[in-house]
Amino acid sequence: MKKHGLLGCIALIALVVAAAFFSSCESPRSASYGLPDVGYVQFVSSTKYKNVTAVFDDDVRITAKVNSAEDRTIENDSNYAVTTGRHSVQVFDSKGTLLVSKDIFVSAQEIKVIYLP
Repeated sequence: MKKHGLLGCIALIALVVAAAFFSSCESPRSASYGLPDVGYVQFVSSTKYKNVTAVFDDDVRITAKVNSAEDRTIENDSNYAVTTGRHSVQVFDSKGTLLVSKDIFVSAQEIKVIYLP
């Protein structure tokens, strides 16, 4: 009797260990899907500039589309990604005339609007 009880106990323990081994849970995975650490700049004017040249931090030069002040939208192809933080910006028209020169601070996911004369 004792022999069958001991074998039964060992079999039960082996069964529990095997079940725990084969059905072990995966460790939890953490994933963070944060927003990119960039902000955006948009150029707006009530006059009819088509494109302007913008120079950021005396280093990066882009040709940017200018939005009309009346029909400016947030979701369009004229938002330009910039790194967050402080930047100096100079904006020139197609003839090379300086329109705006200013320092801006851009936060993450912010759209900084630069109004042109």
